[in-house]
Amino acid sequence: MTDIGNLWSNAILEHNKDEYFEAHELFEDIWLELDDRSEKDIIQTLAQADALAVHLETGNLAAAKRLMRQLPELSQTFPNEYRNINLVEFKLWLTQMISIVPDADNILQISNIKPPKLLNCRKK
Repeated sequence: MTDIGNLWSNAILEHNKDEYFEAHELFEDIWLELDDRSEKDIIQTLAQADALAVHLETGNLAAAKRLMRQLPELSQTFPNEYRNINLVEFKLWLTQMISIVPDADNILQISNIKPPKLLNCRKK
């Protein structure tokens, strides 16, 4: 059994360093370790969103559009917070990408291709 907490910390770190491919891989490793369907959906959303960021950065619009098959459905249950990480801004970015990417004819039509940082929630 892998230490999910360690994988999670490393995935967040890689994402926040704009290393979206590495973050995607780590999120996939976490996904394989989880049993709970709702948690798996959250992690799958993060993994696919980081894959989307890779495709947008490299100009691979066709691959970005393929990710739109599942991301809209996954985003419906995506929470505002998970494992003490605030996901509100990330969720807004994801919603924006879902509305823009499918209809884009050119990667240059898509602004704001970098997802926001994943930051700890503020203590109450």
